[in-house]
Amino acid sequence: MCWNYTEPLNLTVGCDDGNCYTYDIRNLQKIKYIHKDHIGAVMDLDISPTGREFVTASYDKTIRIFNATEGRSREVYHGKRMHLLYSI
Repeated sequence: MCWNYTEPLNLTVGCDDGNCYTYDIRNLQKIKYIHKDHIGAVMDLDISPTGREFVTASYDKTIRIFNATEGRSREVYHGKRMHLLYSI
């Protein structure tokens, strides 16, 4: 879970289903954005200082960069020596 620095009302959460969800804390019943592309559970995420992008580390041995307002990842990083990504 990570707060957006430039928009403090937005909260992004990584889940075990491989998706990240962005909520507006004024209405937690409605999901603002669903960010997909991971196959395994999202272990950690962090938002850039500008608040326009965030990066995730997943159990599927990949690191992905997402735009904060889009559903699919912009970039993916993986390698044969990347194992058990627990933090980013």
